[in-house]
Amino acid sequence: MRTQAILLVLALATPTLVFSSDAGATSRKCSSNNNRLDPASKKFMSDCSDQTFCSGPDVATSTCIPRECRRDEFPFGFSAGAPLPPLCPRGTFCPDEGSGCRPLVPPGRPCELNRDEQCAPPADWAQLASTQNFNGSICLHSVCRHANATLGERCVTDITTYLDVGPSGEQVDNTVTRDDCQSPKFYCDPSQLVCQETLAVKSACQTDQQCTSLNCAAGICIDPPATPAHVAQRQCALTAAAMVGAMIATCVGLTFLHRRNRLQHARELRDYYYQQTSLRRFIIELHEGAAGHYVNEKSL
Repeated sequence: MRTQAILLVLALATPTLVFSSDAGATSRKCSSNNNRLDPASKKFMSDCSDQTFCSGPDVATSTCIPRECRRDEFPFGFSAGAPLPPLCPRGTFCPDEGSGCRPLVPPGRPCELNRDEQCAPPADWAQLASTQNFNGSICLHSVCRHANATLGERCVTDITTYLDVGPSGEQVDNTVTRDDCQSPKFYCDPSQLVCQETLAVKSACQTDQQCTSLNCAAGICIDPPATPAHVAQRQCALTAAAMVGAMIATCVGLTFLHRRNRLQHARELRDYYYQQTSLRRFIIELHEGAAGHYVNEKSL
């Protein structure tokens, strides 16, 4: 009875503890001036948790309140089954802090790191859209731009280095170079800051941006890792011929093997019949000899 009473008290106390924890997270004092990016991973950081954002810059009056929007289908920091803030409708975006949906930003206005979807697309976005931008817009140096620079035109390059810790504790860096040239046809030459034509596969290269495939390995442009393997027609013909030849060879080999087994079996039967015939003849000769010997003895 005492054990049941203790369990009942714990069960009733659990929601209160959770509520108190949530209340503490949402009522924490903060300042939006402390919003920043982690120097290594470039992850957004603030005085609040991943589920909340700071209501203002004044520490005396600002507190952490629940986020009003999210940018991803499965946002980071929310437990399974927890209520999620809504996604923003078309024509708006959710900032990193999740303070509410905002209208898209025109070119020349500030944007957040690597948040191309915050920028308003150009009128010809369908011709400019690629995997290197979002609907023809790109955020470089925290400023919205249109990725429409063509061959020989001036361009802007944004180089970002991400740092992480490897499996053995060593520091691993990943440098990403982005520009406002029309991709994948052109790239921004960092030495001249003008758009140049991208290089075809098997061309000599120095960086991934120089290749149409965005994959430079050992100084040569190669196909990206996700490229499906293309089999040449002659390879298909050789493979088909090898398969047909293997089937024919198998059939011929089985035929000869069956024939040899039949011949061996025939020899065994013949030898058996010869042996039986010889044995029968030998028995008959013994019987005749014994009968003759009996007749001779009887006549004497």
